[in-house]
Amino acid sequence: MASKEITLLIVDDDPVVTTTLRAQVNRIPGFKVVAIAHTGREALAAARRFAPRLVLLDLHLPDISGLDVAHQLRRPDYAPTDVIVISGRRESAAVQAAMQRGALYYLIKPARTGTVEQTLLRYAAASEHLSAGEGMVEQRAIDRVFRSLHLDAVVRPKSISAATERVVLDALAAAGRDLSAHETAEAVGISRATARRYLEYLADRGDVVTSLRYGSSGRPQHRYRFCDS
Repeated sequence: MASKEITLLIVDDDPVVTTTLRAQVNRIPGFKVVAIAHTGREALAAARRFAPRLVLLDLHLPDISGLDVAHQLRRPDYAPTDVIVISGRRESAAVQAAMQRGALYYLIKPARTGTVEQTLLRYAAASEHLSAGEGMVEQRAIDRVFRSLHLDAVVRPKSISAATERVVLDALAAAGRDLSAHETAEAVGISRATARRYLEYLADRGDVVTSLRYGSSGRPQHRYRFCDS
């Protein structure tokens, strides 16, 4: 989960939908709904006032279209914000238009609670990857961000430190080959059990590829390789 609370604006002309979405979002740690808007003009005013990190945006609004709202939010006089569309429109043209106006994702209504939660967790994971780094970003870090956006989120357990995670990934990338948990532990300076815990978590998340190698004893050894594609 991203270290800083993610502020969120919900935009939909149906009060039942906004009430439901607010309840869904409020159950997800790390997110805070700062405003509700039922029209496009209300949405733009709320975006200017609250500067939310993320907007959940319907395309069908009574005054101006959600596509126009998304387009106006890209203007330099608005604080930077990300947009995820939640709409009943299923036409490919609507999806394409939303993407062209900067939407990170497109959910079709009615969206299930689990789908909304997973989408927001993916967004939080991607945000965390970017905020964890400093200065220039390498291609593999960018790849992790985009995987976080579009793959089901694997929530970081409390026992997994973001700093140690990055050190383990860096060690695997620097090795340029697969490593065992023991070899990873020696490279990083942590215990073998800790190394295995981090490696299995990273494998579940898709950052590490696992394989088996059979040694002279005939017992299989788990190997881990940095996923650079």
